[in-house]
Amino acid sequence: MKPTSALTIITATLVALGAAYWIHAREPRRVWPKPTPPPPASPIYHDVKENMPSEADIEREAREHPARLEEALQDAVSSQDSKWREAAFVFLLPELLQVEPQRLVELVARQAPGPARDLLRTELAQLWIGRDARAAVAWMKSLGEADQKAAALTALTTIAPANPLQAIGLALEFDVGLRDGTVDRLVQLWAADDPPAARRWLETQPREPRIDPLRDRLRTRMGSSGD
Repeated sequence: MKPTSALTIITATLVALGAAYWIHAREPRRVWPKPTPPPPASPIYHDVKENMPSEADIEREAREHPARLEEALQDAVSSQDSKWREAAFVFLLPELLQVEPQRLVELVARQAPGPARDLLRTELAQLWIGRDARAAVAWMKSLGEADQKAAALTALTTIAPANPLQAIGLALEFDVGLRDGTVDRLVQLWAADDPPAARRWLETQPREPRIDPLRDRLRTRMGSSGD
C-alpha cells in the first residue's frame, strides 16, 4: 500500500470540518428565556406581632446580662447535674470572666468550704492564669492560705507545659510544688525540652535554699554544661 499523502490528509480534514459546520448551521438556534424580574413591592404592610426591643431594652439587657450569668453559674456549681456544670464552665465562666471578672471573685468567696468551692476555684484558676496572669495572681493573693496555695498549684500545673519559667515563678512566689515533686518534674522536663532556656535561668538565679535543689537537679540533667 502507498503511504497516504499529506494532501489527502488535509483534504479529509477540511471535509470533516465542513460537514460539522453544515450540521451545526442547520440546527435551530435555541432561544433561552430572560430571567423574570422580581415582583414589585407590595403596598400592603402587616404589623409584626413580635415586640422589637427598644434602645432602652438593649441597654437594660446589657446591664443585667452579667448578673444572669452569675446566677446561672451559681446554679450549675450547686447542681448535681455534671453535664450542666460542665456546660456552665465551658460557656458561662469564660464569658463572665471576660465581661465582669469581679463577679467571679465574689462568687468564689461566697461559696462555703467544700467540693463546690474547690471546683469553682480550680476552674477559675485554670482559665484566668492563661488569659491574664497578672490579674489571676492578684486574685490568688486575695484568697485565704489554703485556697491560695490550691489555686496557685492549679495555675502552675496549667501553664507549665507552655511556660515553665512562669510556672517556676509561681512556685517560688506562692511556695507551692517545691516539696511534693511537682516542680522537680517540671524542671526535668524543661531541661530536656529546652536546655538553653533552662541554662539561662540557672545562671541568673541567686543562691537560695529553695532554688539550690532545683539548680542541682538542672545541672545533673544538663551535665557539666550547666556548671
